[in-house]
Amino acid sequence: MKRHFRWCVAVLTAAALGHIGQAEAKALRIALPPKPAMQAVQADVIVLGKVIEVEKDAVEATQVKGAPKEQKVSYKIAVVKIEDPLVGARGLTQLRVGFPADAPAVGGGEPVDGIKLQPAIARRPIRGGFGGPVALTAGMEGVFLLAPHHDGDFYVLVNNAAPLLKKDEGYAKELESIKKIAASIDDPVTALKAKDKADRIAAAQTILTRYRGRPVAGKFVEEDVPAEENKLLVQAVTEMTWIPEGNDYTKPSRSAVWYFLQAEKLGFKPPVFKQPAPGAPQPDFNKQWEELTTAFLKDNADKIKIKKMVSK
Repeated sequence: MKRHFRWCVAVLTAAALGHIGQAEAKALRIALPPKPAMQAVQADVIVLGKVIEVEKDAVEATQVKGAPKEQKVSYKIAVVKIEDPLVGARGLTQLRVGFPADAPAVGGGEPVDGIKLQPAIARRPIRGGFGGPVALTAGMEGVFLLAPHHDGDFYVLVNNAAPLLKKDEGYAKELESIKKIAASIDDPVTALKAKDKADRIAAAQTILTRYRGRPVAGKFVEEDVPAEENKLLVQAVTEMTWIPEGNDYTKPSRSAVWYFLQAEKLGFKPPVFKQPAPGAPQPDFNKQWEELTTAFLKDNADKIKIKKMVSK
C-alpha cells in the first residue's frame, strides 16, 4: 500500500528531507488536524447512517493485504442503513461494515449483555495518530468513513477508528467539516471556484491530498487531472501562504501540498540552507520557501500538470 501524506497534510518523507537539517525541517513541519477530517479525505465511502443490526455469523478474512490465507481472522459484520450517501454510495440503501470479532465496543449503540458502553474513545491518537479496531453495535448513528476490505465482501472503518457519532461532543462542527470535504470530492471544480478564499484553498488541499496523498492499494496508475480543474488547483496553491495563517497547522498551506505538484520535474530547486556564522541570526527558512515557490508558480503555472493516483 502506498502512503505519502494524510488529510490536508503533506508530511515529507525522510528521504525527501534527507538533504536538509533539523532546523530547516521545522520550516516544513505539518501537524495532524482533527482525525475525522483526516479520515474523510482517505475514505472511499462516506455516509450518514445507522447500524440496524450486526449479523449473527462471523466471516473469515485476512487483516492485511498479501497475508497468507491461513492467517485469516474473524470479522463481525454490521449492517449500516444509509441516510445520506455523501461520497461513493449513491443509489445504495445500506452497506456491510466489518470489524475484528474481538474488537472492543465503544459508546453510541445498544448495551451489550446489559453492560452500558463507554464513551467513544477510539479516535484518541496512538502510535502515529491512529486508533485501534472498534466494534460496531446496533443503534450507532452518525458518520461512517469507510474503505473496501482488500479481499472481503464488506467495508471497514478507515484507520480502524470509531465512526463520528451523533452523541459525540462537537459532532455538529465536525460533520460540517466532513460535508465540505465531501462536496470538494464530489464536485472539485465548483469547490475550487468558491467565492471565499479560505474555502478555495481548503478545497484544493483536500483534492490534492486525495489525489496524491492517501493510500492506494496495490498497483496504481497516474491519470491527468482535467485541464480546468488543474488550472484551478494551481491557482489555489498560488493563493496559499507557505505556512498556514497564524501558524495553525490544522489550516491549509502551500507547504502541505507542495510535494503533490511534483515541481522538481520542472526544475524546481529547494533553497540551499547554509549554517550561519557564529553570532549571525538564523535565516528565515519559511520566508525562503515562500519566495522561491511563489516565483516558481508565477513562471510555471501553465506547465504544472497534476496527476492523480488511481488503483490499477
